[in-house]
Amino acid sequence: MATAGILPGIATKIMKTTTKFDIVDFHAHILPGADHGCISVDDALFQLNSASAQGVSRIIAAPHFYPHKHHVSTFISKRNSAYGQLRSHLTPDMPAITLGAEVLICDGIEEMPELDSLFIEGTRTLLLELPMNTFSYKYTESVEQMTRAGIDVIIAHADRYDPENIHQLLEVGARLQLNVSSLNCIFLKKHIRSWISEGKVVALGTDIHGRDKLAYKKFARAISRRSLNISRIKTESDKIWHRSKKSINT
Repeated sequence: MATAGILPGIATKIMKTTTKFDIVDFHAHILPGADHGCISVDDALFQLNSASAQGVSRIIAAPHFYPHKHHVSTFISKRNSAYGQLRSHLTPDMPAITLGAEVLICDGIEEMPELDSLFIEGTRTLLLELPMNTFSYKYTESVEQMTRAGIDVIIAHADRYDPENIHQLLEVGARLQLNVSSLNCIFLKKHIRSWISEGKVVALGTDIHGRDKLAYKKFARAISRRSLNISRIKTESDKIWHRSKKSINT
């Protein structure tokens, strides 16, 4: 695993905490032209090299999918085309890229045709975004139906939302992805610390948009903090990943 250029003193800590599990950026907008996250191939390569320098081994490329704007087939075609532009520039020392989507929840999303095409590639995992200013009991019902159907629902950047709304989704089987920006502070919010200690957080992400020189340094800083029990998050991420892979193959 590449550690060149890593923050001073962090390389050893990362190697110690990743002897079993890869460092995965579970939420990034790196595909050129797939959404507003990354404009060019050069910007994408900058991000990938920055990630590699901090020891990141895999990135989930998750462009925004808005049900009220996008058709699934058109979205997938655009996403795959964006990846095709990038693929010829990839090198073995860069993080592996897995295709996915950041899907904005809507009423009745569980019944949306071709929903499985929006799962993270090779899994039954759906990265689900919530509206910033509204929340409906129907969202909880939708998430419950999806989890009962064997879909691993992960709430994207759960740190942004009202903890009470997140609690409702946890009660029906959802799990959480946190942005590392919420972790790089001296005192964590109480609900975030509880989510981590209770095993509700299964993934971390940069949610990187555009050319950000500090995003992966912040990522490395967050995963090096022993107080965050990052090894537990990696364990939970590994379990949910392999459970999804198993579901696909049965």
